[in-house]
Amino acid sequence: MARNPMESNDELNYLVIRYLQESGFTNAAFAFGHESRINRIPIEEDLIPPGTLVAIVQKGLLYTELEEKLGNGNSYLMTKNINEVQQMIKEKKEKIKNEQEKENNNKRESKRERQDTDREQEKDKKMKKVNEEEKEKEMQQQEHQDKDIAKNHGDMTKAKLSADGVSGG
Repeated sequence: MARNPMESNDELNYLVIRYLQESGFTNAAFAFGHESRINRIPIEEDLIPPGTLVAIVQKGLLYTELEEKLGNGNSYLMTKNINEVQQMIKEKKEKIKNEQEKENNNKRESKRERQDTDREQEKDKKMKKVNEEEKEKEMQQQEHQDKDIAKNHGDMTKAKLSADGVSGG
């Protein structure tokens, strides 16, 4: 059953007057009521709870925010079937979940790569240290051999001189 647009306009006007009264704007409420001729329309005030206009506006803002988050552009959620809205929300949640999983996988992969790089660098440091220690050891051995050779050469020279001195004397 289609609603008479006059009824919905009158209802909105009443809600505005009610809001003005609840907010303490009695003169504005009276002037608006007089201009809109609201007192000629039968409205059961007891059936409309306080704060109704604010609640309706808040719901409208939530719908608008939801539309923006779902990225629907010009399609309006208020004109959609509840099943369509639920499906849209479900799809959006799945999309967000998939994006988060992908991001988490990328973070895990990056962490693994950093750990692998750190292990490689640590291994390289150890190998470098081992190579340096081996070179130092080789240098010490060479130095020791050089000293032994020099000592042996010195001993041989003394022996030769002694032998020359004995044969020459």
